[in-house]
Amino acid sequence: MKVLDQRNLPGERLSTTDEKGKRVYIFPEAVSGYYNRFRTVVQAVLIVIFLMLPWVKVAGHQALLFDVIDKKISIFGLNFWYHDAPLIFFILGILTIGLAFVTAIWGRIWCGWGCPQTVFIDGVFRRIERLVIGSHIKQKLLVRSPMNGAKFFKYSMKWFLFLLVSLLIAHSFLAYFVGAERIISMTQGDPREHWTIFLFMLFITGAILFDFGWFREQFCIIMCPYGRFQSALLDENSVNVAYDFNRGEPRKGIADNVENEGDCINCYKCVSVCPTGIDIRNGLQLECIACTACMDVCDEVMDKVDKPKGLIRYETEAGLSGNNTNFLRSRTAVYAVLLILFFSGLFFSISKREDVAYTVLRAKDSPFTIVKDSDNNDFIINHFKLHINNQSFENKTLRLGLADTALPETVQLISQNNSVDVWAGKDTTLHFFVKFPVGFISGSGVKTINIVLNDVKNKINVEKEVKLVGPKSG
Repeated sequence: MKVLDQRNLPGERLSTTDEKGKRVYIFPEAVSGYYNRFRTVVQAVLIVIFLMLPWVKVAGHQALLFDVIDKKISIFGLNFWYHDAPLIFFILGILTIGLAFVTAIWGRIWCGWGCPQTVFIDGVFRRIERLVIGSHIKQKLLVRSPMNGAKFFKYSMKWFLFLLVSLLIAHSFLAYFVGAERIISMTQGDPREHWTIFLFMLFITGAILFDFGWFREQFCIIMCPYGRFQSALLDENSVNVAYDFNRGEPRKGIADNVENEGDCINCYKCVSVCPTGIDIRNGLQLECIACTACMDVCDEVMDKVDKPKGLIRYETEAGLSGNNTNFLRSRTAVYAVLLILFFSGLFFSISKREDVAYTVLRAKDSPFTIVKDSDNNDFIINHFKLHINNQSFENKTLRLGLADTALPETVQLISQNNSVDVWAGKDTTLHFFVKFPVGFISGSGVKTINIVLNDVKNKINVEKEVKLVGPKSG
């Protein structure tokens, strides 16, 4: 197994590959400091939220659920279905434009602070390695040592703990797509009863174990598209983890004499702590995930050599060049306007959305029919169709009737079923007729009445206008 030589990084290829393209392994040094302490707190909070959120309920439903079985979505009290395209469009738009907006201003802060890849590897897996094996130096020595009982035990213990954590993450992850209560029920039952979910859980566990336990920085460098998007999203006014070239160069040992030396003492500490094996002093690079480890360790070195902190810091290219940073520019303005539009569209869709949507349409036959009753009196019948779409997560039993109790008894609503069951997420059509005497309609031949849909269980009454038509008179 080849280990990264931090003082001799290649200039023409990735530092995590050798001349033949084979992998070179990285064992980053542990770092302490202001940003590391802050990131540790953020990582702990994010992990707790990830593990606990499936068990939190808002308005009786799981706080965050993307149910692939029942094809429904719950987002903090907002409930809708997979086929509810407008809401999904606005939410995906907000997430996409929001990430672009954040990147344009704060660079790859998502990678360093919020990405699950970084959070779980730094916050859990590397801590397990240090607990079982020790520091980065001990990890390197163990890799190079021959296989013996102690090495086998340490590696076995490390991977056993990795497996337990991967199982926990996989089950929590599945809870967002299957439902926390359903996951508990499945784990207590026979796996053969839920083959699809069981196999998917095994696949997710294996993928997490492979990625977080072994693949690690290779995912960020090789597979993740975000690093490649940054060239289009960043500009000279985007904040990045940056090395102050003007202040640091020429480095110690490179300058012609001591008086010309910059503040960088060429200790290579910034390289030893980097989880992707780069030298931040070479400028902004695709492999940089903005984890701030080099910032913390460089500040420690500057303290020891009695020089100001911030040789490596959060800064923009404009700031490094001595110019003012402009956060309000055309790029960020466009992103901000798009975000406002998407949020407005989302709020408008939510405000107009009803748990149960009703549409009354006149049937495609004669506008009206004249009939006679047993006493030879003329009556008019209008035929309507009521389309009911239940967009809630609960089954509904609805009763149909006339809203105005002051109507004469001769005005009747007739339907094969005056109550109808509408399953959650489904729709149905109910045909009904309104029968009324000829004299009920004025000379214009049109009269408006209201029908009512009553959901007794949820105490909902919805009224809809219905236009009755008949022959004109006078």
